Order: sequence, then C-alpha cells, then structure tokens
Amino acid sequence: MTDLDQRIASTLRERAEGAVDTDLLTSRAVSAGRARRRRRRVGAGAALALVAALGFGAATGGALPVPTPWPHVAPAAAPVAPPPAPDAPVAAVSPELVGTDAGVLHLGVDTTRARYLGWESGRGVESVLVEVAGGRRVAIDVAPGPAEVEQARHEGMIYGPDRTASADFDGQVERLPPAGPGGEPGWVVRLRIGPLHARVTTVGPDDTAVRTAVGALRMDRAHRCPAPLRLTTLPADAFLARCAVNVVNFPDSVDVTLTVGAPGEKLMDVRLERHSEFDGGRATGNRTIGGRPAHLHPGGEELELLGIPKAHLTARFGRPGQGFTESDAALVLGGARIADDLTRPESWD
Repeated sequence: MTDLDQRIASTLRERAEGAVDTDLLTSRAVSAGRARRRRRRVGAGAALALVAALGFGAATGGALPVPTPWPHVAPAAAPVAPPPAPDAPVAAVSPELVGTDAGVLHLGVDTTRARYLGWESGRGVESVLVEVAGGRRVAIDVAPGPAEVEQARHEGMIYGPDRTASADFDGQVERLPPAGPGGEPGWVVRLRIGPLHARVTTVGPDDTAVRTAVGALRMDRAHRCPAPLRLTTLPADAFLARCAVNVVNFPDSVDVTLTVGAPGEKLMDVRLERHSEFDGGRATGNRTIGGRPAHLHPGGEELELLGIPKAHLTARFGRPGQGFTESDAALVLGGARIADDLTRPESWD
C-alpha cells in the first residue's frame, strides 16, 4: 500500500469513527499534508486542500470527502440538469481547463444531495446553483484563482469582503451578517481543491446547507452547458465566452445568457428570458432584423428581437463607440436559434 493509500484509508476510517471539527472542511489528511509541506518549506501559495491531499479525486472517485455526520438527505428529484459530457476532461484530471470552455462544465454535483437550479461556465469560472434538503439555495463557484472566484455573483447571496489570497481559502465556515433588518445571515466556505479555488455560499439560519453542498461537489464528472438558445452567426474574431442558465422556477420560467467576446475586452450579453406569464410584449419596433421587427432601447446599448411568444430576446452590446456595435448585435440576433419548446430540456442544444 502506498503512502497516499494509507492516508486515504486512515482519513476515511477516522472520519467514520468519531466526530469531526465542524469549523473546518478539511481533515487530518490536509493537516498532515500542510505540516509535511511546511517542513519542506513550500510556500503557502502552494498549499493543497483536502482533495489534493487525497490525490485530487484520482483515488476517491473525484468526490470531495465529507465528514459522515454531515446531512445526506436527498432533495426532490431534479426537473432539469446539465447532461453528461463523457468525452470531456474533468476537473480532477485537468483543473487548468476549469472556466475555459463556455460549452463545458468540468465539475458537477451529486444529485442525491443537491438539485440543480442553474449552471454557468466561461470567463475563468464555473458555477452551479443548487437546492439542498430543506429548500436552501447554495451557490458553488470554482476557478483557478481567487480573483476569478470572487468575480462570480448570485442573486440573494451574501459574500462579505473579497478574498484575494490563496491562503484565505482555508476551508473555514464564515458567518456573515444579514443583508438587512430581520434577514438571515450568510454562510461562506472558501477552500482549495488541488490548484483550484472554490467558494460555497448560502443564506439561512445555520451552516447546514453550505456544508451539505460542499459534500455534494464532484470533480470527477463533466457536463455540457445546454441552453434553449443557440447563436449561429458571430462578428469577425468573436467567440462564445460564457454560457449561463437559470432554471430556478422551471418550467414556468428559464433565463439564459450567452456572452459573446472578442479581442479588446469586447463583450455582448445575449439574453433569452422566458416566462409563462409574459404577454406578447412590444408589437412594433424601430428596427428590423432579417425582415423581423426589432427595437433599439433608449441609450443605444441594447437591441431586442420582437415577436417571440412568451419570451424576450435581447443583445446588450454596450454604449455607442465602445465594444460591439448595433450592427454586431443585429448580426447575432439574426442568427439566434431558439428551441421549439423551452419547457423540454431534452430538445436544448
């Protein structure tokens, strides 16, 4: 048995035989690894968190080990989830790819512990929004560096001051004050997973939900970033930089943002918002795209393609003279393809 195998067996055996310090998401394997690295005088920036100490998933199936006393109650079955991408590399093997491909999530969650409410990939970070037992929403963000993790934001969460040093990602559970009077506190865990940085956030009366979500995180699986919106025409030198899908209230609503990027820090957010209660919306516009009515919003920063039942399709391209242009937005919207039935995820690309 190798030294790595011995540490894995010892760590898991000790975890099963007694309580674990609930203020930390790391185990004795991490402490031993850090002490050993300190003896070798490796800098703090190279410190590895729990998964790294256990072979970064290679010996444990990619699962982030969790103390057994933590909750493991299955939530309701997921109505929609990103489909597997069996041929794509996973974060446990290729951590450097996390956040580099808008079409792929290099990580996932255990759906017996968490239900997908949304997913996002691109621009240096990968995120999933999940619901755990008790109905609590938790946001999980993973990126190569702390700056990329901290740039991710999710509605309704509390983050506190950004952490810019790798040493701050130490696995401790942090309680944050409520956002307003009568509100519930926030709970944040920042940890290292091999060379990656992760932040797990929730709002609630205690830290149970955030701990459950950490236990659900899986680094040994990859998924496609499916969306009911596909962009078939892009400006010269442009590329798909980000895919973000929100299915919190699915099937009543779905919200998709595809970010188009280009050299020179150009960004354009193409957003499809579908809601069962949307009416026909604006009937006439002040522009046309491929013979279809469109509307340039006041300020000249956003173009909308009209006539889509129960949905709004817009391209926010920036102020005139900066970034992309109205012509670029018209080109992208003209080539946009929307799934025939937005309530059937199996039909999404």
